[in-house]
Amino acid sequence: MQTKIIATIGPASLDFEVFQKMVDNGIDFIRINSAYGDSSQYDKILDNLKKAKKEKEIKVIFDIKTLKTLDYFLKNSLEIIALSFTESKEQIQEVLKIAPNAKIIAKIESKSGIEKFDEILDSGWGVMVARGDLGEAVPLEQIPCLQKSLTLKTINKKKFLIVATEMLLSMVENPEPTRAEVSDVANAIYDRASAVMLSEETTIGKYPVEAVDYMRKIIFHTESCIF
Repeated sequence: MQTKIIATIGPASLDFEVFQKMVDNGIDFIRINSAYGDSSQYDKILDNLKKAKKEKEIKVIFDIKTLKTLDYFLKNSLEIIALSFTESKEQIQEVLKIAPNAKIIAKIESKSGIEKFDEILDSGWGVMVARGDLGEAVPLEQIPCLQKSLTLKTINKKKFLIVATEMLLSMVENPEPTRAEVSDVANAIYDRASAVMLSEETTIGKYPVEAVDYMRKIIFHTESCIF
């Protein structure tokens, strides 16, 4: 499959057996959100990743809000940083001063991030359209247009593009997604997103394994139907 699956790891997916099933169902990246948990939890996640039987390399995205958490990133020789509330190229440059080899994914979550998007895009490795906080910054009805615009600009620059937040949110409580959620994921795939991301679905949800499985099935059938 061309479109990749990112699964955020949290309490619902810390158990090794659960994690292994998620790996079996096709995750390509795991995301560690440093806004939650602590170093012992991150250690367990990385340990699970090392122990898991996998047919392909699964990379780690380390999500940071402050530069303080870069110590853990560097200590564990991680590669990819998701930088929360990126609002200027200078923020990316500050991270690169400390971690010069890091691949920076700029999370677009504010009006400033939208206004400075072109310079941010040129400065980083990729972009995450983080629709949750972005939906707090702009009227909800503007989100689809912004998603399309940011996606197109990023793909045209041949940079990594993640669409995130509430993609299969109903699966926090239910074993199947809604029709609207399936269409939402498919829409991101048709727009040529590099990856789609699971957040609450795999951190606190009741069905993390099933959420990954549904994401894989949606990607497979949508890519088979691209016209």
